[in-house]
Amino acid sequence: MYLTSASSSVIVKRQYLFKLRAFIGAFIALMLVQWVALGFSILSGSGMTATSSGDLSIEVTYFNGNLLITFTLLWAFTTGITLTSKQTRYGDFAFVTNRLTSHLSSIAFLLTASVIAGITTMLASNLLRAGIAFFSDANIFLNQSFSISFLELIIGIIATTMYVILIASIGYIIGMLVQLSKLFVIIIPSLFIALTMGSANPSMEYIVAFYSKETSLFLFALKVLITISILFAGAIFISNRVEVRR
Repeated sequence: MYLTSASSSVIVKRQYLFKLRAFIGAFIALMLVQWVALGFSILSGSGMTATSSGDLSIEVTYFNGNLLITFTLLWAFTTGITLTSKQTRYGDFAFVTNRLTSHLSSIAFLLTASVIAGITTMLASNLLRAGIAFFSDANIFLNQSFSISFLELIIGIIATTMYVILIASIGYIIGMLVQLSKLFVIIIPSLFIALTMGSANPSMEYIVAFYSKETSLFLFALKVLITISILFAGAIFISNRVEVRR
C-alpha cells in the first residue's frame, strides 16, 4: 500500500476548473451589466451640446464606451470581493488543499475572467457603434474614430484586460481585509473619501494618472503587473492572519 500525493499544480488546476464551473454566474452577470451599459450608451450617449441661431437648431450627442468600461470595472471589483467570501474559501476544502493553492486558483480564475471581460468589452464597443447607426433617428456624421483597425482592437483588449485585473485585485485584497476585521467596512470607504475629497488633496488624482496617463502599452502593462503582484501577495499574507484569528 502506498499514498499518492497530488502536486500543487494539479490541485490548483482542479480548483481552477471547479471555480470556472461554480462561478458561471459571474460571467452571466458580466453579460448582463454590459448589455445594460450598452443600452444606456445607445439611448442617452455620454454627453450632449446644443446651439441655436434663429430658426436653426443644432444638437450634438457624443457616444463612447466609457459607461461600458465603468460597468465592467464595477463587475470586476465585485467579483474580486466575492472570491474572498467564507463560502468560497470553505468550498476549497472539498480538495486536498492549502491556503496558497486556494489563492492561486482564485487568481487564475480572476485572470481568465479579466481576459474574457477585456474581449467582450471591446467587442461590445464595436456593437455600440453599430447600435448607434441602426437605432438613431438623427443624422450621423462618421469620422475615423467611428471604426477601428484590428491592431487598435488588440491594443484595446490588452489595455482593458489590464484595467479589469487591476480593479479585480483591489477588490480581492479589500475582501481579505474585510474578512480579517469588519472594521475595514468603515475604514476603507473613509480612506477613499479622504483621498478624493478637496482640491488640495491630489492623492487619488495622482494614483489614477499614474496608470491612465501612461502612453506606452508596455510600461502600462508593467505597472499593472507589478501592482497586482503586490496586491495578491498582500491578500495571501492577510489570509494567513485570518486563519490564525479563527
